[in-house]
Amino acid sequence: MTTTVSYMLKSSTNQTLGALKGLLAKGEAYAASIKCEEAALLSQRLYPDMFALPRQVQIACDTAARGAARLAGMDMPSFPDTEQTFAELTARCQKAIDYVNAIDDAKIDATAKTVLQIPMGQATLPMTGEQYLQSFILTNLHFHAAMAYGLLRMQGVQIGKRDFLVPA
Repeated sequence: MTTTVSYMLKSSTNQTLGALKGLLAKGEAYAASIKCEEAALLSQRLYPDMFALPRQVQIACDTAARGAARLAGMDMPSFPDTEQTFAELTARCQKAIDYVNAIDDAKIDATAKTVLQIPMGQATLPMTGEQYLQSFILTNLHFHAAMAYGLLRMQGVQIGKRDFLVPA
């Protein structure tokens, strides 16, 4: 059996953003248990020049959804970056999961060997659909999800590796 681009994209999106939903739920419960304003937890950064939790979640979601659209030759979805609560971030994850899963597998798989022009800042990089998935989409999805995990963990949310690996 051949593993397809659509299968790798959808299974990774479901697992990673699904687990991120669980992490966010635990963050929300933790904030309530210590009687802390959600904004205080959400505004933390690992380092001053790094993004806070909401932006990490938004980028993880955008990476999956926009990557899926690019692979399928569709217009990029627009998800305004307005989330300010754990519940809103959780909904953003679900919206991205739903978007990716709704795309026809055949459209995604059709670009596996096709060279796409991927904008990277001022440059454009040629990559096949497979390369784009493996070298950009999955890498960024996991990076930003891991940053969200780290931000929650450093603030005392009781989460572990299993929480990062298992969808809620």
